[in-house]
Amino acid sequence: MDFSKFRTTGELSDITVIVEGNDFKLHKFPLYAKSEFFCKLAKNTPSESGRVELTDFPGGDEVFGLVADFCYNMKIETTKDNIVPLRCAAELLQMTGSANLIEVSDKFIQDTITSAKMSRSSSVVASMLRSCVSMSSLAESCGIVSSCSDALVECWLKPPTKFSSPTNSKKQGGDKSIKSLLLIPFDWFLKLFTSARDRGVRHSHLAELMTQFISNIIEQEEKEEKNNNKTESLTSTLSPRDSGSNVGKSKLDIGHIIDSIVLEIPEDALYDDAVTMDWITKVLRIATGHGCACRRLLVKAAGEMLNRLSAEDLCIVSPSLLHDIVLETCNENGQTEKASNIVDTYMSEMVRKGVLTAETYKLLATALPSDAKTNQDHMYTILEYVLSSETDNLNDEQRQELISTIDFKLVTEETLQRALTTNIVPAVHIAQGALSLCSKLRTELESVKRLNQKQDEEIKKYQKHQNSSKSRSSGLSSRKDDSLTLSDLDYLEPTKEKPSSVQMLSDTLNTSKEDSFLSGPRTKISESKSPYQFRSLAAPEHDGTQDDESYQYERGFRNLDNSRSKQRSLGYGYRPTYSYSGRY
Repeated sequence: MDFSKFRTTGELSDITVIVEGNDFKLHKFPLYAKSEFFCKLAKNTPSESGRVELTDFPGGDEVFGLVADFCYNMKIETTKDNIVPLRCAAELLQMTGSANLIEVSDKFIQDTITSAKMSRSSSVVASMLRSCVSMSSLAESCGIVSSCSDALVECWLKPPTKFSSPTNSKKQGGDKSIKSLLLIPFDWFLKLFTSARDRGVRHSHLAELMTQFISNIIEQEEKEEKNNNKTESLTSTLSPRDSGSNVGKSKLDIGHIIDSIVLEIPEDALYDDAVTMDWITKVLRIATGHGCACRRLLVKAAGEMLNRLSAEDLCIVSPSLLHDIVLETCNENGQTEKASNIVDTYMSEMVRKGVLTAETYKLLATALPSDAKTNQDHMYTILEYVLSSETDNLNDEQRQELISTIDFKLVTEETLQRALTTNIVPAVHIAQGALSLCSKLRTELESVKRLNQKQDEEIKKYQKHQNSSKSRSSGLSSRKDDSLTLSDLDYLEPTKEKPSSVQMLSDTLNTSKEDSFLSGPRTKISESKSPYQFRSLAAPEHDGTQDDESYQYERGFRNLDNSRSKQRSLGYGYRPTYSYSGRY
């Protein structure tokens, strides 16, 4: 049976449902057939008048009209804009069962989420999640919040394409999904944020989520403070008790929000390009006022960021914030030099612009440890500017405090001369620096003297050794016989430039030993009956006409003996320039 005409005309209506002041003339049977809520309502609280009012209905009267049409088996149009309130309305009215509104709306939500994940359209899922805000409890009980959060994380995990790259999204004004998430409850955002971190979402995306969400919270807090100030000014004379009833509420909340998000994000994400110096400055101001535990992480990130800033951009940082950054940086091992360079660059740029004050100089100069600099010429130049520019604003005690920031023992002679010429610093400080410089020069001079004296002693020792070696070598070269002793050889040391006399003498002795060693075998060979006849070594050289085997052996021995005899006669300096030519 077609009930659509009764839904349109309201004929034979036996129940009236009131939503947001609008009356819906309906019939009990279609409602009871689709909704357990109306069945229980009729059994527990029967109404003789037949009027039922629904307050805080999801989606208002517009969505209830769609629900009523569905009960009358009429075709309804579901879209991504009305699906969330429609699903929440079905949950409220307990429209369970096969082909009922809960099943139909769940299928549409899953299809939408699946399509969004395939196309990486995180903005569609984010808009659905934002629609759940007005009906938070029902949306959570339905599982829409968790389904949308998981779908968002999966979209962020997918690698970007040319249509969904971060570069394109930034050109078009940022990620639309993140803008939609700025208005969701904080507990939803924190669950989504931690889930994205645990599942490995890119640090750049996490940094963008953090900065935009906290910035939006800060803007809301500032607006509330302005509204509270206006309200207090208008009602202070009428009801001073009511004017301060809400003071401090948002202040406590924003400190908790900043701590919860910053402490959950990976530390590397704090150094992403999405985290700007302006953002850190703004958040640090609030974190300091609320005593947030994340302040140390923010200061550390700001210190790393300062190294990437130019001198002009560095001046946007307040002196108090820079003071905290320097203190935090100095606490890190090996970071004192980095902090000193930041302070020098900052104050030099302030001097160039002519805006450096004595208070700023003292704040930053005292933030550095005493051993941060090995030379304070540059710091003195800055001090000289401060003292000369604020002469009329400083008393003697203040001037002395500023001068005490300089250790004149660490300045050069040129700086002391300039200080004496300008007459800005009392002479006693210049004298201290000069005495320290003299002491340093005296120490260096004594060190050089000791070094020169040691070198002179080494040179004399070397020359004495050389002279002794030459005299010993000349005495050895005059000897014509083999009367060298082992003590003579042990005393002399060979040089690296040319063959030494020790080596020559060793060769000579070895040759004499070789002659005595071979004399025995030669005698036996000559006495034995061998097919080879050896001639005497003292015989005249062969004329070259014979070519027998005996001549070959004779020639070899004769050449060897001749070379040895020449060595003994010519001394240790003789070396034959030809190779032995014996034929074997």
